[in-house]
Amino acid sequence: MQDAASNALALWLETDAAATEVDTKGSKSWGVFLPAGGPTRFTQECESRGITKVQGMAQAITLWLDMHPSPSQRLVSQPVKRILVGNQKGGVGKTFVAAGLAQAMAEAGLRVLLVDYDPQGHLTSRLQIPGLPEGADSLLKHMLGEADKHLARSLVALPQERFGGRLHILPASKDAFLMDAKLALLQVGRDTCLARALAPLEDGYDVIVLDGPPNLGLAIDLAINYVQRRPGELIDHSGILMPVWSDRSSFDAYEMLNEQIGTHCRMTGAVVDQLGFVVNAYDARKGVVTRSFYDGWNELTTPGVLATLKDAIEGREASDYQVPLLEHAPESAQAETMRALAKELAA
Repeated sequence: MQDAASNALALWLETDAAATEVDTKGSKSWGVFLPAGGPTRFTQECESRGITKVQGMAQAITLWLDMHPSPSQRLVSQPVKRILVGNQKGGVGKTFVAAGLAQAMAEAGLRVLLVDYDPQGHLTSRLQIPGLPEGADSLLKHMLGEADKHLARSLVALPQERFGGRLHILPASKDAFLMDAKLALLQVGRDTCLARALAPLEDGYDVIVLDGPPNLGLAIDLAINYVQRRPGELIDHSGILMPVWSDRSSFDAYEMLNEQIGTHCRMTGAVVDQLGFVVNAYDARKGVVTRSFYDGWNELTTPGVLATLKDAIEGREASDYQVPLLEHAPESAQAETMRALAKELAA
C-alpha cells in the first residue's frame, strides 16, 4: 500500500494540474506513510492546484489504478472462499445475514454451500428444510470420524429458480448441542476436525458460508480455525463477517469475539481476517444513542462497516413465512443490500 501510494503521488505530480475531479462522497479515511518530504510537497501541490488533500489523493490513486488495472485472472490460484458469519451476541441477525448473503451469491452465479452450524437450527427451519434425523451422518459425526456416508448425502438444494440449483444447505442436527462436550474428548486432530469434515465438499463450491452459534465455545473456535488464511490465499478472501446492532451490548460482544480471535491466532499461529461488520436492524429514529453507536461502528475502519440493513418488515416476513428473502421480496432494500454485500465479498 505504501509503495502504491508513493508511486501514485509521484505520477500525479507529473501530470497536468487540470486533472479530472474524483467523486469522494461517502469515502472513508485511511492512512499511509510517505517518504521524507512527500507530505509537504503533496500539501503544497494541492494548494497550488486549489484542491483539498482528500481530492488530491483521490486523483492520484485513481490515476494509478487507471494505469495499473487488475488482472483478469488471479495470479495465484485461490482455495474455496470460506465465510463465518459470527458474533458472541445472540439475536443480532447472524442467520438472516448468512442466509441473505448466500442467496445473493448464488443468484449472482456462484456455487454456494450454506452450513447451519448453529445447534438451534434456525436457518434450517426458516428455509423449510427438515433437520437431519436422529442417528444420521451429521456434521458432528464427520468431525468425530464416525460417519459412514459421504457428507454430500446430507445436503439439500434450495428449489427456487433464481438460485439455479447452486445454493445447497447442510441442515442442522440435534446432536450439535453436544458438539463442545464430544469434541472436548477428541484427543487427536481436534483443531482441524471441521476443516477435515468439509474438505471433501470444497471442490464443488465457490463459497462456503457458516451460520455460527451465539457463543464463544469450542465450536466457534473450530470455525475460526476453518476460515483462517491458507498458504497463498489473498487477504480478506476468507474470514469472519460480524453482524451487530447499534447498541452497547454489540460492542461488548465484539470485544469478546475479537479477544477470542486474537487468542486463537497467538496460540496456533493462524492468520484470521475480519471481513467487516454488518449493522443490522438499524433505525435512526430510535434516538441519539442508537445513532451514536452507529457512528461508532463506522469509526472502526479496521474492520469497517460493509453494509447497513435497515429495520424493515420484509426480513421479518421472510422469516415468518419461511421463504428466502430474495424470493419473498427480491426488490426490497434489504435484498439490494444483500446483493451489494455479496458483490463486495465475492471480489
